Amino acid sequence: GELLKIGAERGRAARGDLVLALCGEHGGNPESIAFCRDAGFDYVSCSPFRVPVARLAAAQRVLDGKNLR
Repeated sequence: GELLKIGAERGRAARGDLVLALCGEHGGNPESIAFCRDAGFDYVSCSPFRVPVARLAAAQRVLDGKNLR
């Protein structure tokens, strides 16, 4: 995760409008969703059968008061 955070920080420093995302099965993992939110990613994508879990995890992150935006 540290390399992704470094890449996100440096990428946004170089280009403020850079869109960051995570794609694949990690995008449906609640821990990965929390990491991406904390690291400032714009969105995650995942396979259709993982969408309900991903949406629930993202909503829980916001309700926990850990929403950074």
